[in-house]
Amino acid sequence: MAFNPSPRQRAMSDTTPHPSEQRDAYPLVEHSPDLMVAIGEDGNYLHVSAAVERILGYRPDEMIGQPYTRFVVPEDVPKLEAGMERLATGQDAIHDLESRWRTKDGRIIYLASSARIVASTGIVYATSRDVTERHLIRAELQKSKDQLTSIIDSIADAFFTVDRNFIITFINERAASFVNLTRDQLLGVNLWDVPGMRYSPIRPHYEEALRSGERHTLEFLSTITGSWLEVRMYPHEDGLSVFYHDISERRKAGEAVRRSEQRLREIIEMTPAGYVFADAAGLIRKINPAFCALAGYEAGELEGRGITELLPDFPLDDGRFADGMESAIRHKGGHLVHVLLNANSARDAEGRAQSFTAFVTDISERKQSEARLQQMATHDDLTGLPNRALVNVRLQQMLESSGGAMPIAVLFIDLDQFKAVNDSMGHVAGDVLLCGVASRLKSVMRPTDMVARLGGDEFVAAAQCSRGAPSAQRIAEKLIAALQEPFHIGNEQVFVTASIGISMFPHDAKTKEALFQNADTAMYKAKAAGRNAYRFFEAEMMVQVRARLTLEQALRHALERKEFTLHYQPRIDLKTMQLVGMEALIRWRHPELGNVPPLEFIPIAEERGLIEDIGRWVLREACVKARDVLDRYGLPVRVSVNLSARQLQCADLVEQVNDALRDARLDHGMLELEITESALIQDMDASARVLNELKAQGVTLAVDDFGTGYSGLAYLQRFPLHVLKLDRSFINARLDGTKNAQFIQAFIDFAHALGLRVVAEGIENGETLQFLAQSSCDEGQGYLLSRPLSEEQLDVYLGMRKGEV
Repeated sequence: MAFNPSPRQRAMSDTTPHPSEQRDAYPLVEHSPDLMVAIGEDGNYLHVSAAVERILGYRPDEMIGQPYTRFVVPEDVPKLEAGMERLATGQDAIHDLESRWRTKDGRIIYLASSARIVASTGIVYATSRDVTERHLIRAELQKSKDQLTSIIDSIADAFFTVDRNFIITFINERAASFVNLTRDQLLGVNLWDVPGMRYSPIRPHYEEALRSGERHTLEFLSTITGSWLEVRMYPHEDGLSVFYHDISERRKAGEAVRRSEQRLREIIEMTPAGYVFADAAGLIRKINPAFCALAGYEAGELEGRGITELLPDFPLDDGRFADGMESAIRHKGGHLVHVLLNANSARDAEGRAQSFTAFVTDISERKQSEARLQQMATHDDLTGLPNRALVNVRLQQMLESSGGAMPIAVLFIDLDQFKAVNDSMGHVAGDVLLCGVASRLKSVMRPTDMVARLGGDEFVAAAQCSRGAPSAQRIAEKLIAALQEPFHIGNEQVFVTASIGISMFPHDAKTKEALFQNADTAMYKAKAAGRNAYRFFEAEMMVQVRARLTLEQALRHALERKEFTLHYQPRIDLKTMQLVGMEALIRWRHPELGNVPPLEFIPIAEERGLIEDIGRWVLREACVKARDVLDRYGLPVRVSVNLSARQLQCADLVEQVNDALRDARLDHGMLELEITESALIQDMDASARVLNELKAQGVTLAVDDFGTGYSGLAYLQRFPLHVLKLDRSFINARLDGTKNAQFIQAFIDFAHALGLRVVAEGIENGETLQFLAQSSCDEGQGYLLSRPLSEEQLDVYLGMRKGEV
C-alpha cells in the first residue's frame, strides 16, 4: 500500500529534516538496541538497522526493498495497516503498537512499534522493541489468575473479597448462590447493599477485623441460609478476604464433645508446634495438625502407633526428659525432619509413667542455614566445586589411604586468556563461563575423583591412576577435549582452552604441598608450549624455575648497571620506499647471561612491576636518538616507542612523555606511541582519556600487533588512533588464497575510511611487499626492508639514505 501525506502534514514539511540529513542520521541508529526502519511510500523498507539481525535473524539487506508486511504474522497485518492509514491521513503517530512477527528461524515474537511519517517525503520512520518476554509474562499472569479463579470456584466454601470501602472485588459462585444472585450482579456492589447484610449480626466483626487488622473467626446461624456457618475473615492491605463454611452437620454431631474439649483443642490447634500425646505403652493417642504436617501423615495413620517409630530419640524407657533437646521426626517420605523436642511424662505414686506429652518445633531452616555455612566454608560460592580448603583435606585423605601403593595424579588446570573474556564481555559473562567450565570438568571425572576451583580461572583435579602416568595422560586429554566445544553466553559463542600441569604421587612428590607446586610448574610449561596442552612435571623444570628467579634478580639491576641498549628498525613508505620512521626496540646484554631476548625478560618485568622504570628509560633514550638523527642527518624521522599495559595505566604517563620530549628538544609530532589491543581494553575509559590528552598535544598514536587480539576496526573507533599496525601473523595467515588476499585489501580500505594509516609488520619477502604496496598499505617494516639496527649500524644506514626524506 502507498502512504500519501495529508494536506495538514504537507503544511508541516518546512519543519521536516532534509532527506540528506535523514540519511546522515542512519549511522546514529546502528548502535541502538531497538530495531529502527524507514518505510517508503510504496510500503517497502528503505533502511533497516543492524539490530534486525539480533531481533529477527535477518540481515538488513535481506529486508530492504521488501514489503514491511511480509515479516508480520498475517493475522496482525490489518492492525499495522490501520496504524499506517492513521499516519497517512495526518492523525497521531503510532505509539507502542504490539504485533506478532515471524523470525528467520520460524519463531514468533512480539514487537512494540512506534512510528511517525515525514510529510514532505511520505517516508515512515519506525522503532520496534522486542517485548516477547513482557507479553509472555503478562499471559502467564493472566493464566495464573484464571487458574486461581478456577481453584477458588472449585472449593466447597463460599468466598469473597471486599476492599477497604466494603466494595465486593471478587466472589465465587458458591457465595453468590447464598443470596440467589450471579457473580456479575455482585461484583462492584457495596457489601451492605447485598440482601440480608446491612443488618447482619456479624457486621461489627467485619468492621472490627478491617479496623484492627486482626484475623476474625466466628460461627453463627445465618438468617439468609438457615445454616450454621463458620466465617473466617482475613484482613490484608487491600481489604478483607472472607470464607463461609457450612458447619451445620458438624455442630449437630460434635456439640457435646466441643463443649468439654474446646479450650484444649483451641490451644493445640492454634500452636504452630507439633503436639503428640501417648499412653503408658508409648502408643500415640492424640496429635495436632502441625505434627501431622511435620511427619507427612494423616492423623488416622498415626493414632495407635508407637511414638518411637516417629521420634527414635524419644526417652520412653529412661524417663530422662529435657527441654530443648534436638531430635528428628521420621517423615512418611523416609527422610528425617530436624526438630526441637520438649517432652514430659505423667507418673503415678510409684513413679510409673501413665502418659507422655511432647511438643516439637521444626528447626529444618536452622539446620539448612548451618549446612549452607558449612558449604560456603568448604565450597566455591560461584561454581559449587570444593574450594582450596576442602581440596587440601581431601587430597591429604587420598594420599593417606593410598599409602604410596596407588599412584595419584594432581592436575593443575589454568584457563588460557580468560582475562580477555572478562575484559571484553564483562565479569558476569566471565562468571557464566567459569560455571560452564566447572560443569564440563566435573563431567569428565569419576565419582571417586576430585575437581576443585582454587580461585580466579584456576582449577585442580586429583584422581587415583592405577596405570600411573598413562591414566593421568588420558584424564588430561579428556579435560582438554571437554573444553573444545564453544560455550554459549547470551547470544555469543565463546571458545576457551586450558593449560594443564600434572604431578604424580609418589613419583614426583609425597606431600600435597609439593604436588601442588610441581603441577603448577608443569602448567606454566604447558602455557609456554602454546597453551591448550598438558605437561607432566619433570625434575629439570625446577632448574628452569630457578633460572627464571636468577633472571629476575639480574633484571632488577640491569637498568642501574646500564646493561640495556636500544636498536631501531626502519619503517618505509611503501609508495615512495622512503624512510619515514623507526621503531625503538630494547635489547639486554648481561655480563654472565649474555643476550637475553625481550620475550624472556619483558613478561617478567611486567609481572614484577619493573616495566615502568624500564619504559621510562626507553622513552627518554628514543627521543634523544630522534633528535640526534634530525641534527646530524637533517632527517625528521618519527620514532615509535612501545607502551605496556602498566605504563598506559600510570597516572603520570602524559607528564613522562612531555618531560622526555622537552629534555630532547623534540617536537610532539616526532613521537609515536604503540599500544597493544590487550592493553587498550583493560580499562577502556581510562585508556581513552589518556590517549585523548596525548593526541591533543600532537603525539601520534598507534595500535600494535593488530590481528592477535580481540577487537574489530569499528571497536577501535572509541580511541583517538592515527596508525594501525598489522601483525605479521595476521598477514601471513591470510596470504594463502585469493579470498584471503581480498580480505586484507578490504581491511586496509576500511581502515583508510576510518582515517587510519596502515603499517604492515614482518615483511620478509618480495611477494608480500608487492602485494601490500598494491593493496595501498601505507608503510611497512621487516627483515626484507631492514633488520633492527644498533646505534652504530643505524648511523651507517642513515648516511646511505640521507636526503630521501
